Amino acid sequence: MTIDASGIVTYLNSACADIFEIEEADKIAGQSFARCFLANKKNRAFNKLFEDCIKNNERPEKTNVRYRSGTGMKHLNIAISLIQSEEITPAGEKAFPGMIVLIEDTTDRFTLRQHEHDCAYIFAGLIICTSLFLLAWSLIRFTLHIYLKSSTYTFIIECITFALFLEIVFMTSFSMRDIGLAPKLARLKKNILETMLLAAIGCLALVLGKVVLNLIGIRIKAYFIGGSLHGAYVYAYTSLIQEFLARGVIQTCVKSLMRIKYQKTFGIILTSLLFSIMHIPLGFYFMACALVLSLVLGYIYERQGDIWGCVFLHWCCGYVGMCLYF
Repeated sequence: MTIDASGIVTYLNSACADIFEIEEADKIAGQSFARCFLANKKNRAFNKLFEDCIKNNERPEKTNVRYRSGTGMKHLNIAISLIQSEEITPAGEKAFPGMIVLIEDTTDRFTLRQHEHDCAYIFAGLIICTSLFLLAWSLIRFTLHIYLKSSTYTFIIECITFALFLEIVFMTSFSMRDIGLAPKLARLKKNILETMLLAAIGCLALVLGKVVLNLIGIRIKAYFIGGSLHGAYVYAYTSLIQEFLARGVIQTCVKSLMRIKYQKTFGIILTSLLFSIMHIPLGFYFMACALVLSLVLGYIYERQGDIWGCVFLHWCCGYVGMCLYF
């Protein structure tokens, strides 16, 4: 974009027009630069950059500033060059000669850096929480010889999840869609049908597995199936909390940080390993089952794009599995 000594826009190319969301660049030519681009008082840094340049008649350094447009906040890299002129004002000062402005939209680059920073921040918090959790468990179990109920360890995992949720909401730029809490309406019906089908297949496989074990003489529990209505709705809450932790937090962050081939696959595997390790106080078999379930749900999350199908599958298969086998 070029601006003459009177502050009038003389030229604006199509790329510049796209950045400022101007439909017809030709209509801007001949208009006041200040009226067209400096009217929004919220763009303080952007406005100050040009106002100081015009007022002081000095070429500023290449600067990154934020610019609020109709579609949201943009990050612009701006380089200003003054046109050569020897004109002197009546006050004896060198007159403003006009300027050439080069503008680069760095919003995507900034967003990517911010996203990686947020992921690293959350992942560090997760590793700290997991390490403290395992440290406390080993101290209580093997040093103090205190045996806590399984529900106590589940409650601790839920507290860790809530702490990470607060960290995401108040200390990062993640949106609800980024962490899988906002469902994708475009494929909502398809996701529901797919989830119901997979839940039916999973529950049926668990029941048939228990029947086969009973037929060959392997009795895991004194009764075929246990559980209660209270346990069912408590586990629904647990499923929501744990899926947010596993999918919305761990898998999202791991996938974003791992810039490698088969990024999603490694994200699912590493997430499942971390998630299963957090169940180690509940025993090896429970931990192994959590690993298998997490691998399946990790794939479903990548396929569907939100955690709600995973929550329902976790609740159905997880609760039926516990009632049958644990």
